Amino acid sequence: MKKLSTFEKKRLLVILLITSSLSYFGLFVDTEYYYMSPGPPYEWDINIEAAEQYESDGNLYQLTVRRDVANYFLYSWAYLSDSVDLYPKEVILPKGVTPSELSEISLQNMRTSENVAIAVALNSLGYDVQSEGDGVLVVGILDDSPVKDKLLKDDLITSISGEDKITYSINSSTQFISLLRTFSIGETVYIGVQRNDKEVQIETQLIEHIEYKNEPMVGFLASTPNQRFVFPINVDIDTGSVGGPSAGLMMALNVYNKLTEADITNSTVIAGTGTIEIDGSVGPVGGVKQKVIAAKKAGATLILVPTANYQDAKPYEDNETLIVAVETFDNALKVISEYSSR
Repeated sequence: MKKLSTFEKKRLLVILLITSSLSYFGLFVDTEYYYMSPGPPYEWDINIEAAEQYESDGNLYQLTVRRDVANYFLYSWAYLSDSVDLYPKEVILPKGVTPSELSEISLQNMRTSENVAIAVALNSLGYDVQSEGDGVLVVGILDDSPVKDKLLKDDLITSISGEDKITYSINSSTQFISLLRTFSIGETVYIGVQRNDKEVQIETQLIEHIEYKNEPMVGFLASTPNQRFVFPINVDIDTGSVGGPSAGLMMALNVYNKLTEADITNSTVIAGTGTIEIDGSVGPVGGVKQKVIAAKKAGATLILVPTANYQDAKPYEDNETLIVAVETFDNALKVISEYSSR
């Protein structure tokens, strides 16, 4: 083997040092952005007590995304890959909320979504389900929110009314979201708040959701303190470390199918995404592009998406994949029935 000269050794050392520095910088130094990429599809392990259960020959995949702070390597990768998107930190992480708090909020949203999904499925099957909570807790406020100087962290929202002055009592975040959808972007609403044992009311205009087109929002992160469901049978869904509310629709469909003798999939590979509210309405989600890409890789031939996300998902439809917009749980059941019985 040829021996390197002193000059060549020094040049090689410099190259190695530069390469090592760039690798360290790219992998371990964070940017001010979050990345979103396709995540693995899931089928939850569901355990049910005091009711007969049935197996399925097909699949009802819940779709997920990977979301985290982008280092410089991932930041660069996003510009080279059509499946990865970047979001400024302030869009994902509101001021005053730490990453660990955001993770806990996400897991809490999953737990709430799980209970709501079970309730929707059981209600659809004729079971009597009762639910209640203590209102909507403000856990973070977005920088550009019109309520930035009106709402405070730890405020408890207990009511909402519109310009007609009809007041609706609020006992959970899912109920609050359902009520918000009865208003329009730009409409003035009046929110009743419990703050330090005092009742106050704030006035604000609804803005367009930062992630979901044509969806109104107030502009804060929320959770439901002490939300309680009384189920006639015990249903447990093992969601692991997956967070967020976007699994609601597919969890409800999986519970429904588990308790239904006739397999609704009819051996079909089906995937989907969408939040679920207690009235069965299906709400928009983030990362629909990444989720559809993941569904196609999993071999899904039918993909269910919320109506609000359909235009973003539609371009990824092809001859082997049908993408259908759904507005409610019952609508989703009908779409699956018609597709799987072809």
